[in-house]
Amino acid sequence: MNQLSWILKQTPRDLYEFFKHEFGGIVMVLEYGDIRSKIEDNQENRDKCHCKLCPSYPHGCGEILYCGTQASKCDINPQACLCETCEIYHEYDLKGLYYCNLVELGESNTLMRKKRSDEDMNFYQGVVEIREGSLEEKSQTVSMGSQKKLPLSLDDLYFIPAQINKIPLNEEDPVNSTVTLGKQADKPFTVSSPIMISGLSFGAVSVNVKLVILETSQELGVGYNSGEGGLIDEEKSRGWDNRILQYSTGRFGIDEELIKQSSAVEIRFGQGAYPGKGSYLPAEKMTREIARIRGLEPREGAYSPAHHEDINTPQDLADKISWLRFLTGGAPIGAKIGCGDVKKDVEILAKSGVDFITLDGFGGGTGATDLYVRENVGIPLIAAIPQAHNILKKLDLLDKVTLIGSGGLRTSAGIAKTLALGADAVYIGTAALIAINCQQYRICYTGLCPTGVTTQNPQLVKQIDIGESVKRLTRFIKLSTREVENLTRIVGKDDVNQLNRTDIMSVNRDLSEICGVEWLGGK
Repeated sequence: MNQLSWILKQTPRDLYEFFKHEFGGIVMVLEYGDIRSKIEDNQENRDKCHCKLCPSYPHGCGEILYCGTQASKCDINPQACLCETCEIYHEYDLKGLYYCNLVELGESNTLMRKKRSDEDMNFYQGVVEIREGSLEEKSQTVSMGSQKKLPLSLDDLYFIPAQINKIPLNEEDPVNSTVTLGKQADKPFTVSSPIMISGLSFGAVSVNVKLVILETSQELGVGYNSGEGGLIDEEKSRGWDNRILQYSTGRFGIDEELIKQSSAVEIRFGQGAYPGKGSYLPAEKMTREIARIRGLEPREGAYSPAHHEDINTPQDLADKISWLRFLTGGAPIGAKIGCGDVKKDVEILAKSGVDFITLDGFGGGTGATDLYVRENVGIPLIAAIPQAHNILKKLDLLDKVTLIGSGGLRTSAGIAKTLALGADAVYIGTAALIAINCQQYRICYTGLCPTGVTTQNPQLVKQIDIGESVKRLTRFIKLSTREVENLTRIVGKDDVNQLNRTDIMSVNRDLSEICGVEWLGGK
């Protein structure tokens, strides 16, 4: 039996005891609630169980003994609870009621009613946050991108097909999909696809994920970002032809030699999941290997400040860009920001001499951030890209500064629409992880990812077959690129770099004004 199959067959309590015994302080474990862990699901307790007599019991589900098993799969209509009349309740000194409707939630694993099928997710999440905060006086940690449903999205944009007024291209007609970062740099960086792989740092993701990305980037000639966790040994010996080195506020594992060996350098100021905020990799996640790569001591926490201590003015920024450009011999130097004060931030960056700007929008994923930050700070990419494009056009820098979009991009249509809104290229992060092996368990911050993606546990990391994952990620990027090319043919163009806002329209008037595209109801 493979490791994943074994893990999925275990109870929460069994998993807790296993990781506690086998790995001790190497991995962070979660304490589970003490209700279901102590009620044995056996025939004796099932015979005593009063659930089947309860007026709230969902008779269509065929389940009983909820205090010892799981919440019902059905919606519960609370009418009355017989738990207090049950022998098991008193035998095990239980507290609370309606176990058929209770689930373990949050880092504290507090027992709370489950979300009703017709209940708004944001409302339910608000209740969870209050309960969590009242128990531990601690901000709730979350993984991946926002699940908030925004009133406006890329789904509300539609491509305008060429037919008579413009002539569409046939499938056999070639379409250029190469993109160049830093067109006027001394050493321009050209990639084979507008789809690049976002910065996924070692420590946040496993070494196998880093190896898959390295192999895929070399196989396809696509660009990839190193992330802020430094470079693993395999990256130091190869991969620089496709690598954008991230120069983060923490400067982990970065030295002048690595800078010289990169095709481009990206100064990271922020990201979509927590713009304007620093990040922290706790000491319990700092394995010996991660510490070595990052230039830290084992069991030493890694803090990435909210800002660069040596970049506080536009002149500081210009000086840093010049220094990095000198070290690389003229490679493109860019900056990554979370989408916020886009107009002013982009103007300062452009005037300081950057060759490319990465905009990471609201909804961008991450391994761990505070829920209150992820859900309430920043603006969506769909609004930021047109603003940035307009500023670059105003400054007459569209031919000099490459614009990269990221944050919540999952589909080829979404990618193509982002290009049409003004981006020259995009980063994918979560989508790349899903192609590799991620199944969206959303427990990245625990270190217990059962698919081997966001963990350093040697047994769990093995769940990623490097060779097979390279094939999957390669196929996904090739397919997505081909579909972007086909959408380009549909609007009558032969170069993805030619996509623009005249190729799309909106059925939503507000969105058309935000994006600067034609509104279906307009004149």
